[in-house]
Amino acid sequence: MLQLVKEPIGIVAVCGRARQGKSFILNQLLGRSGGFQVASTHRPCTKGLWLWSAPFKRTALDGTEYNLLLLDTEGIDAFDQTETYSTQIFSLAVLLSSMFIYNQMGGIDEGSLDRISLVTQMTKHIRVKASGGTTASEIGQFSPIFVWLLRDFYLDLSEDSGRITPRDYLELALKPVDDRKRDVVAKNEIRASIRALFPDRECFTLVRPLNNEHDLQRLDEIQLDKLRPEFRSGLDALTRFVFERTRPKQVGATMMTGPVLVGITQSYLDALNKGAVPTISSSWQSVEEDGCRTAYDYALEVYKSAFHRPKDPEEAAFREAHEKALKKEFEDCKRNAYMEAELQCSNSIQSMERKLRIACHASDANIDNVLKVLDGLLADYEAASHGPAKWQKLTSFLQKSLEGPILDLAKRLIDQAGSEKSTLIAGEARLAAAREQAQSAQEEAQEWKRNLAEKEEEIKDKTAKIEYAEQCLTTLRLELKTAKSKATDISCSLGDLWCIAV
Repeated sequence: MLQLVKEPIGIVAVCGRARQGKSFILNQLLGRSGGFQVASTHRPCTKGLWLWSAPFKRTALDGTEYNLLLLDTEGIDAFDQTETYSTQIFSLAVLLSSMFIYNQMGGIDEGSLDRISLVTQMTKHIRVKASGGTTASEIGQFSPIFVWLLRDFYLDLSEDSGRITPRDYLELALKPVDDRKRDVVAKNEIRASIRALFPDRECFTLVRPLNNEHDLQRLDEIQLDKLRPEFRSGLDALTRFVFERTRPKQVGATMMTGPVLVGITQSYLDALNKGAVPTISSSWQSVEEDGCRTAYDYALEVYKSAFHRPKDPEEAAFREAHEKALKKEFEDCKRNAYMEAELQCSNSIQSMERKLRIACHASDANIDNVLKVLDGLLADYEAASHGPAKWQKLTSFLQKSLEGPILDLAKRLIDQAGSEKSTLIAGEARLAAAREQAQSAQEEAQEWKRNLAEKEEEIKDKTAKIEYAEQCLTTLRLELKTAKSKATDISCSLGDLWCIAV
């Protein structure tokens, strides 16, 4: 079936732990309750990789039409798996997909980083070139859009500065922690690997769809309008993002089509089954060479078919047939050239979207910096892109950018300004209150000074009185001593007189 799909193909893969609803999310993208198998038992439903058989037409933001395929993966930590097998499943899904959704229950914590630690092993299971080592950043050039989907999410996304978006929450979780402990260093390696492998990343949160445990076990049988409104709103936002942001998979000038997908997948699987490491450049080059041989054989067949005659032609007729054959081949080549130019434009637009989103989501992003990045992207696009669809795709890109990441940045800056204004107003209020307290304290200090001065005067007055009293007491003591002396003298005189009289 895939061999018949000659148009561009985009693939959305969902990966994560077993029994956490990956197939349910894919069925919602399909717009149906059935499709990928969903069950309520502890045993996983999906083994290996499962591709939904019927691609459906979608149109990207830049107007590119493509066929969307959905890829379900086996749980990466099933009880009967080895770590190598889980990493191979994870790596193969990343290699094939245009958008990679990592499905997880709850928030991002140390445990969730442990469970996704296999990203640090991807450089051992994927090579960019046949020779030399491969870094996470090199693989990141070929990586799909990464979406971290947090299910049954209940945390309040707020910081001191106010509300934050799920993407802000993701970026905070991926910031390195300043600690030298061995386990913290290992977690920081995981964070660095995710940032390098997936430069274009996003985060979505979904609340618990139902509160009844029995209904949760048969979630695929429940009508969508019976689910919690908050869950339906989050699911709508996720679905809209998936359909708007998914692009046909492309490496270099080669766009993934049905035959290319078959060839690439077979090349990767052959390498894995032989115990080798899949090489991105070699696999795509092999498919490109096969495509070139097929195109050559087709062109030769078309040219030969134009000379089908019941008898040998005259020279004039031969020349006429030759000119017609060349003209037909030229028209085919011209049509193919236009298609390649359009695909190149689409590839450039996709790259511009990724770089613009990264610029808009940078921690120090502002309008001036983003406009500088946009000017550079437009200059590169104008110089490198050609074809009749060049300006149409650019117009669509600019419109979607203004309505998308640039508008989001402007809203975020306005919210930050509002938050800073509120903080400033609150700070001014606290400053005014502090000034009032300082004024009150100053007045109280002045009052204390006045009271202290009065007390000092009272102390001086009392000290003077005490000194005067002490002087009076000293005088009285002297007078008393003198009186005692006089009394003694009088007693002696009276004694003498008494003796004389006797």
